[in-house]
Amino acid sequence: MKKPPMLYRFIAALLAPAAAAILLAGVVYTQFGKSMEANANYYVENLVDSIATRIGAKIWDAAPKGVYSRFQEGDVPAATITSALSDITQPGIFLVRRGDGTVLYRSFTDKRLLNLLEKKFRSPVPAKIRVGLLNYYTGMCYRIPYEDLFVIGAVSWEKHFGFMVLLVTVWPFIMGALAVATVLIIYTLYDKLILPLRAFDREMSSLRLGYGLTREPADYSVPEMRHLRSALELLAQSEIEKENLSLDYVSDIIKVQEERERISREIHDGPLQSVTALVQHLRLLSLDLTDEEAAKKIASAERIAMAGVSELREFCNNLTPPWLDLGLPQSLDELCNRMSAQYGVEIDLDAGNCGGDLPPPLCLSFYRVAQEAISNSVNHGKATAISLRLEAGEGVLAMRVEDNGTGFEMPGDIKELRVKGHRGISNMKERMRLVGGTLEIKSSFGIGTIISCEVPLQNVK
Repeated sequence: MKKPPMLYRFIAALLAPAAAAILLAGVVYTQFGKSMEANANYYVENLVDSIATRIGAKIWDAAPKGVYSRFQEGDVPAATITSALSDITQPGIFLVRRGDGTVLYRSFTDKRLLNLLEKKFRSPVPAKIRVGLLNYYTGMCYRIPYEDLFVIGAVSWEKHFGFMVLLVTVWPFIMGALAVATVLIIYTLYDKLILPLRAFDREMSSLRLGYGLTREPADYSVPEMRHLRSALELLAQSEIEKENLSLDYVSDIIKVQEERERISREIHDGPLQSVTALVQHLRLLSLDLTDEEAAKKIASAERIAMAGVSELREFCNNLTPPWLDLGLPQSLDELCNRMSAQYGVEIDLDAGNCGGDLPPPLCLSFYRVAQEAISNSVNHGKATAISLRLEAGEGVLAMRVEDNGTGFEMPGDIKELRVKGHRGISNMKERMRLVGGTLEIKSSFGIGTIISCEVPLQNVK
């Protein structure tokens, strides 16, 4: 299962604790409110029951044989109710009235509370009502059995619970404000951090070293992100400069290659033809001479001229090897034979079945890499045996040159060698890069060096 992007997981990680906290606070608020309401109900029931018990004790008494009887006949007078209830000190308000609405006793003087009790609390079950903005009353109505008397009692949450009433009342507003604040904070974080990060990620994904930052910079509100992008701009600019230097270097290689071809043609069509013509004239001149001493001098001059012709031909061959037209395997075979004879080392070539039509630039690149590798193995590595393998398979054309030389320590950056004047390895890598290939060098002191290069066959056109 594919995981969601890191940015969305980050947002979820921020939202989850906030949502859990709000949910938990809501549960606590609900349960706390129910607990306070149950407590108020229980208190009102006890209050009304206590009042009804006091009144009953004044009206009824246990007669002989366990039968209750009235102390006095007729309606219960207000004085009896007053004497029964005058010493109650429990918090709360209450009144006692007859069925016709006549109030016999009340524990308060505020007429607004009288209206509240008579109109709002008519049920024998405790009920809660809001009075004002920050207060509640819980009350109930109780009828004394066998009497036309009703006890209505209520308790103020503000007096009964104190500060907790304010907390319960404003708690939903507090939680709503916290929820809004959480959403605003997350939106601000998303807008000022997440979105710039996503834009930065897209910019980095499209970044090609050496080509700069192509997108317009986002509005980075976080200073660290601005500093990071500035650093990347400097890095990108540095890579552009390095890429330009590399392109200039590659351009120089191409120019040198073209110049070599031009010089080779000029030598072949100019001095080489002239010296060849000189040899022909010397041969013709020697046919007409009768003086033996002069003939010897002419023959010596002819040998010197022929040596010049051979040197010029070899020079032209080194500049632009003519056997490259025969194909890469044949070119490498000719190269190995010539360099083996030149350096006096054993060169083992295995070109396999790598025939086929390869473009001249590709043949020349492999040829020059092999030439440079063999030259370095002998001149720098003091190698006495060299192995060269050329093979095509698994979608690549690969060449491997291995020697038994002294080896060397590879620098971290090949460009350091070029700066120090050692252009051979750098030239090999650039030649492979020009034809879409890669080159890798492994070397150890006392063991030897292995140079491997390969070009994807899809690049061979």
